Amino acid sequence: MWVYGSIWDASSWATEDGKYKADYNYQPFVAKYTNFKASGCSAYAPAWCHPVSASLFRSGGLTRQQRRAMRWVQRYHMVYNYCRDPKRNHALTPECRS
Repeated sequence: MWVYGSIWDASSWATEDGKYKADYNYQPFVAKYTNFKASGCSAYAPAWCHPVSASLFRSGGLTRQQRRAMRWVQRYHMVYNYCRDPKRNHALTPECRS
């Protein structure tokens, strides 16, 4: 099984409407996935099959210490949060519901 992630230049909309541009001098960009758990339903699954919530704050997600650390990073280092962007349609972003 493979996990594939992609990075795209969203600096025209995702960084306070283009305030910060992507700096490609730091490429290649590398991500590391540890303790990755995948679950879900196939396209042909019965209607009652629902994948586990994408929210990190629900049961089975982060520990209290990890949540504190994530809040700290978000507060001091995060430039943009699409979950809080009123211009975005959040119907397709279940991870934004908490």
